[in-house]
Amino acid sequence: MTAVEGETTAAGADSSAHSRIRRKMTRRIEKLPKELRNLLAGGIAGMVAKTFVAPIDRIKILYQISSAHFRLRDVPGVAFKIVKTEGITALWKGNMVTMIRVFPYSGIQFMVFDRIKMNFIRRHEHEKSHWLTETTSPHDKETKPKKWGLSPGESLVSGSLAGAVSVMCTYPLDLTRAQLAVLRKKRDASGKKIYQRFPTVFANNYKKGGVKGLYRGITPTLLGILPYSGIAFTINEQGKRQIQHMTGREPTTVEKMQCGALSGLIAQSMTYPLEVTRRRMQTIGIIPTSGGDAAVNVLGGSLETTGAQKAAQYISTHKPASMISTIRHVIHEQGVR
Repeated sequence: MTAVEGETTAAGADSSAHSRIRRKMTRRIEKLPKELRNLLAGGIAGMVAKTFVAPIDRIKILYQISSAHFRLRDVPGVAFKIVKTEGITALWKGNMVTMIRVFPYSGIQFMVFDRIKMNFIRRHEHEKSHWLTETTSPHDKETKPKKWGLSPGESLVSGSLAGAVSVMCTYPLDLTRAQLAVLRKKRDASGKKIYQRFPTVFANNYKKGGVKGLYRGITPTLLGILPYSGIAFTINEQGKRQIQHMTGREPTTVEKMQCGALSGLIAQSMTYPLEVTRRRMQTIGIIPTSGGDAAVNVLGGSLETTGAQKAAQYISTHKPASMISTIRHVIHEQGVR
C-alpha cells in the first residue's frame, strides 16, 4: 500500500467514525422530550447570533445611555476608539455573560412559545374533528381548510407570553451584562488594570437592593418585551404561513431567515423607546461622573458630546424614582429622538 492510499484509507475511516458519532448524537437528541429539544435549539441559535452582533450591540448600549447623537458613519470611529483604549476583546465585553443569559433566554422563549402554540393547534384539531363529526354534507367537508395553523391573535398571545416568561427567568443576567458593557477597566494604585467581573457586579447589585436590585428596570423591559415578542413571533409565523399557502411547500431556510429578519426589524423599531429607557435604568449609579466615563469618552472620540457629559453626570448622581421619570429625563435632555 502506498502512502497516498494509506492517507486516503485513514481519511475514510475518520469520516466514517465522524458519521457514526453524528448519527449516534442525532438519535440521542431525538429521544429527548420535544420541550428540551426546543430549549437546546433556541439556546444554541441565540448564542451564535449574539456572538456575531456583540460588537455592534456594545456600541448600541453606549449610545443608549448617553445623549450623543447617533450617526451611522461614526460607528467605525467609535469601534476604533474602544479597541484603542481597551483592546480588541473589549468589543465582546460582557459577551460571556450574554452567552450565560441568552442560552436560557432564547431556549425558554422558544420552548414556551412552542408549548402554547401546540395547545392552540390541539384545540383546533379537536374543534375540526368535532366539526367533521357534526357535518353531514360531503361538500361542506371538502370546503373546510386542511390546515388551521395559528391566527394572528394567537401568535401574538403566544409570543408575548413566551417573551415575558423568558425575561422574568433571566433578567438579573441581562442587568449585569448591560452594566459590564459600560464599565471600563479600572486601575489600582500601581497602574495595573482591574477587570470588572460578572460575579462582582452581580453581587454588588444584590448587596445594594437585594432581590429587587437584581430586577431594576424590569418594568420597561416587560412593557417592551410583551409587544416586541408578540409582534416578532406574529410576523414571523404569519409570514411563513403565507409562504406555505402561496407555494404549497414549507418555507426554505433563506425564506425563514427573511421572515425572522423582517419581524425583528419591525418589532424592534416599534418598541425601541422602552429599550432605551431600560438601559438607562439598568446603568444608573454605575457610570462615574469624571472624565473616565466609558460612554462619554468612547463616543466623544468621534462626536461632539457636551450634552452627553451633562446627561451622564445627571444619571450618575440622580436616581429616577420610576420608569416615567426616566422617560421624562431622556425626552428633556434629547427630545423624542
